[in-house]
Amino acid sequence: MSQVEKSAVKSLLTMHRTYADLDEYLEAQLREAGYAGVDIQRNPVGTRITVFVTRPGLAIGRRGTGIKELTDRVAQKFNLPNPQIAVSEVDRPELNPRIMAQRTAQIVARGTAFRRAANWTMTTIMEAGAMGCEIGVAGKLRSDRAHKEKYRMGVVPKSGETADEIVRSATTDVLLKLGLFGIKVKIAIPDALPPPIEFAESKPEAPQPAAQAAPAAPAAQAVAPVPPAAPAPAPVPPAPTPVAAPASPAPVEAPPQPQPAASPVEAEAKPKKATRAKRATKPKTAATAKKRTAKKKAESETKEQ
Repeated sequence: MSQVEKSAVKSLLTMHRTYADLDEYLEAQLREAGYAGVDIQRNPVGTRITVFVTRPGLAIGRRGTGIKELTDRVAQKFNLPNPQIAVSEVDRPELNPRIMAQRTAQIVARGTAFRRAANWTMTTIMEAGAMGCEIGVAGKLRSDRAHKEKYRMGVVPKSGETADEIVRSATTDVLLKLGLFGIKVKIAIPDALPPPIEFAESKPEAPQPAAQAAPAAPAAQAVAPVPPAAPAPAPVPPAPTPVAAPASPAPVEAPPQPQPAASPVEAEAKPKKATRAKRATKPKTAATAKKRTAKKKAESETKEQ
């Protein structure tokens, strides 16, 4: 890695460390105002710092004296070029994990049991419209030995892109007589979910009849104006009559070839076929049928004898 790359990486790390220190300093100074976070933007004119709080009146102070003093202290301590601090109010503080963690710590610091404080915080978060929340408390809760407890309500994704998109977490601590308590709050926000993918089904359009496809023209436009009569064309001279070509001679037909004479065997076979055909086509009468039956009976009697 070259010296230029090292200096660029070093300057980037230094800038992020300065931003983290500024965030901790603002949280300590604006704790009573309900500090929720900060947004830092650098521009050629200077550094714009937007502070998100639940009670902007406490952060601004009377006639803006509080915000002016805070700006001077930030410029002197963090050496930022021309800092300008703006205060913005949080729309729904119940869905901000940083605010809810601070509220839980304040309730525990007043002497309320940590379980009651955790249950109250979860109920407030779910009533605000969250998809789920999880609160973890760690420290010397009941004895000299430290342990932790978790309280969950609703659905809180643990892994995957869904957890990265909708789950927001924050951690804070509170010092009590028993020791240091750590409080971690996770909130699943349903508004951060991307919209579901929908596939539109394209339906084939039915062909419209010609009468409906083309609207009928109004009566005023149906009758087209008659154009003026065109002048008569000039007389065309008669075309010359074509001369008939001499007729071609008719083709001469070939003489019929003599067929070979039939053999005497074929000549005798022809009348036999005709007689057989006549016998086959001759209708059978009732008399002939009676004769045949009588003949069959006589033959059967002779056989029996």
